[in-house]
Amino acid sequence: MWWFTLPMIEYSFFDTYDFSGKVIIPFDTHDGSVDGGTYSTIQQLEPEAQVLGGIAVTGKEADKADGDVDKWLAGFGY
Repeated sequence: MWWFTLPMIEYSFFDTYDFSGKVIIPFDTHDGSVDGGTYSTIQQLEPEAQVLGGIAVTGKEADKADGDVDKWLAGFGY
C-alpha cells in the first residue's frame, strides 16, 4: 500500500503482464489504510483474472501475522 493505492511499480507490473485466466490472491502491508480499495483496482486492471479476497496486515504487526496468514491461506485450500 502506498497512500491508499497500489505503488506505481504495481501498475506497471499489471500493464506489462497478462493475467487472463489466472487467479490473483492479493496481500499487503499498510499503516492504516487497510487494502485502500486496491483489490478492486487489481480486478479492474486484470478483468479476465479472478481476484480473490485479500489480506491486509499492518506493517507493525507483520512480523507476528504468520498465524493470521496461515488461516487466510487455509481458506483457499493452501
